[in-house]
Amino acid sequence: MRSLFLFLLLLNILYALWQLQSGGVAPDRELEAMPAQAAQLDPVSQAPGGASSSPSAEGEQEPSAKALGGAPAALCIRLGVFADRSEAEQLRQRLLALDVSASLIEDELVSSSDYWLVMPVAGGTAGALAKLSLLQEQGIDSFVITKGPLAGNISLGVFSREDYAAARQAQLQADGHDVEIKPVEKLRSQFSVEVPPEARRLVGQTLLLRLREDFPDMQHQYQACSAVANAGNIP
Repeated sequence: MRSLFLFLLLLNILYALWQLQSGGVAPDRELEAMPAQAAQLDPVSQAPGGASSSPSAEGEQEPSAKALGGAPAALCIRLGVFADRSEAEQLRQRLLALDVSASLIEDELVSSSDYWLVMPVAGGTAGALAKLSLLQEQGIDSFVITKGPLAGNISLGVFSREDYAAARQAQLQADGHDVEIKPVEKLRSQFSVEVPPEARRLVGQTLLLRLREDFPDMQHQYQACSAVANAGNIP
């Protein structure tokens, strides 16, 4: 009987050791491993507050949308350009008759430069007239400049090319005359018609085709509206 009791006690001890080795520690290890595995499978849990650490497509577009946010720049339609003011005015009147707001725009462009031979003169108008008289007595073609930034000086010729002006300057300097070359820009005007943003929707392809029948050289483009309206734009 005693041997049987010892045998059963030893058997229980062995059974308990077997349970500890096979299943007793596993639950604790699984509980420790599960959070790490879940963190690897679920990227959302890696960012604070439950947010994903990898940006989504919407998240990448949002800064661009904010950068482009705010009121868009107002674009007008420019119709033209015309060298003749009257032609641009005819187009404007045509648009106004169709209840399309339009303004006449005049732009000045530098077309070329002239080169003036200028003799500086001291003494105002009296000194310029006295010097002019001496030059004309010597047979030198000259006149007093009365307008512009060079007013009060004497012009000894206007040339379209700088080398021609330089050649004449050398001749006059050889005769003892102090002469300078002054480039003067020649401006030309061009005209166009501007349709404001609120009336832009009224100028469609159908209307543009109709307008080109009477204005064959007319082009159109979208651009920023003119900051200052030109005079005479009030219908």
